[in-house]
Amino acid sequence: MNRFIYLPLLLLLASGMSSDTNRLVLESSYLSVMKDETEKKPPDLTEKVSWDSKYRIKPTSQPPHFSDELAPRELANCIVNAMDDGEALGQVLMFGYPEKTAERELLDLIEHGGLGGVKVFGWNAGDLQMLAETVGSYQTKATSSRFGIPLLIATDQEGGWVRHVKGSTSITPGNMALGADRLPIDAWKTGLIMGQELAAVGINTNFAPSVDIFINPEADVIGPRAFASDPQWVAILGLSFFQGQEKAGIVSVAKHFPGHGDTQDDSHGTLPKIYADLEILRNRDLIPYKTMIAAGIPAIMVGHLAFPTITGDKIPSTLSYSISTSLLRDELGFEGVTITDDIFMWGVRDGKTPIGEICYRAMMAGADIILASSSRSERRDIHQYLLESMNKDKFNSRVREAARRIIALKAEYLKSPNAVLLNPNPSEADRTIPGAAEFFLEQAARSITLLRSERFPLMQKQAGEVLLAGTGNYAGFFAEGAKRYPKAHRWILNYSKSEADLRLDGRELLQVARNFDSVIVLLADAKMGILLNELAPIAEKVIVISILSPIHLNKLDWARTSLAAYGSGKESFRAAFSALIGDFTPEGRLPISMDYD
Repeated sequence: MNRFIYLPLLLLLASGMSSDTNRLVLESSYLSVMKDETEKKPPDLTEKVSWDSKYRIKPTSQPPHFSDELAPRELANCIVNAMDDGEALGQVLMFGYPEKTAERELLDLIEHGGLGGVKVFGWNAGDLQMLAETVGSYQTKATSSRFGIPLLIATDQEGGWVRHVKGSTSITPGNMALGADRLPIDAWKTGLIMGQELAAVGINTNFAPSVDIFINPEADVIGPRAFASDPQWVAILGLSFFQGQEKAGIVSVAKHFPGHGDTQDDSHGTLPKIYADLEILRNRDLIPYKTMIAAGIPAIMVGHLAFPTITGDKIPSTLSYSISTSLLRDELGFEGVTITDDIFMWGVRDGKTPIGEICYRAMMAGADIILASSSRSERRDIHQYLLESMNKDKFNSRVREAARRIIALKAEYLKSPNAVLLNPNPSEADRTIPGAAEFFLEQAARSITLLRSERFPLMQKQAGEVLLAGTGNYAGFFAEGAKRYPKAHRWILNYSKSEADLRLDGRELLQVARNFDSVIVLLADAKMGILLNELAPIAEKVIVISILSPIHLNKLDWARTSLAAYGSGKESFRAAFSALIGDFTPEGRLPISMDYD
């Protein structure tokens, strides 16, 4: 089942990099795991046969069952050939649910409509024990059906700031921190730990890794979700993350194909338009996908992104045959499962086209799974519209092709020796993974990047009177800062509505800061950069700790002492202040280019 990338491929990818490629050397434990897997060839999840209406077999007294001991593709063919139209359609749908407990309507759809997947959002996952019980309820209903096919239970747990399942799960330093330490073993172990945490609550599919390249400095929707601005490093680290999740039995879903990094627009609220041509994509955004497809990535999410230069129109990639099929499958050779980004995002909706028709067009463009978060009424509209469309031979054939891929994927992962439990133990759902906190602290420390060092390190005796200034959103900044500078004062910064108000707040901070010897400030985003820029007159006193994307340090080009920490959890702040006070010398390297016009 595990599809570990061959070491020669890693070395080939690294061959064009700078002299620091010695950091690609992996720990012996990682190499030993990889060695056992290099002989395994990833299975083809696609059955390349046409579907004709004469094969639409009605239910029989002894249908095939998911538990039958057949190869994944063979099992998928047998089951799909025995399915009625409603059962085949159900496999291509993945719906969210509104509460923390199991939704009755969703249970009915699993039982009577053969629903194939359930998406867990943040609003479902506040209580991990309850989440485990809910997942178990859904899976019990699914496995009690005629074919006994389990559900794909999916979530978004990228690491860093995208963490839908909370509770005791780790707040990792995030992808950009992995890009700063440039150690594939750290990406692998991050994927493993996060996968183990998801498996504890019965989640078997993760919409990660995010392999968008950091290209546009204004692309805040991606920002620290990107590993780096170098496509080859994104490929290596994304691949390693995927392999770690694979070890935990998790279905990895790489996203957002063909690339969300070259736009400042957010596809949740609008349709981003990216004017890169195909040659640019081939040499930039597509490199991580080429690498992971070669290594057997099981699923890819297609983003709601328009590429007018390539397609000649402004149709979202999710609805574009040219992107979803011609590029992804025909050119790149991907044979796994494709998933749409949430079909309720405004990147794919125009306010006029019925939601069912949008889903129909996504399927015909090449999607295998339609992801829909809410609401109940629109879920019904989707199901009814698509069910009626099953009377069309081409659509019926397309749905059954997708159902084959999905069931083959489920057979490969959910019947494997390390498969995620279908009925997780609620009493173990909120457990912590041994050694996780220690690892993420170490990884955060390895990522810390020293950009300017006039007052580095800042020992307690040298610091004098210290002021810590940051927003109240990041309590860890103040908690960890106070541990290192116990007599420090605090100044809580607030976000204002306008740039003028931000500057006014900055000038107020400046007047207070003049009374201190050392002013340690937290820079998290562009707005805070506007505020903190007012401290330029006392540059000699200011130490900037940047989190998330370090690109915002460009706004503070006067700063004489600055560190990049990337993560927003307590481990990242602890590592940042440990470095600042001199406990260790930072060795992280900037994972992105800072040279933007």
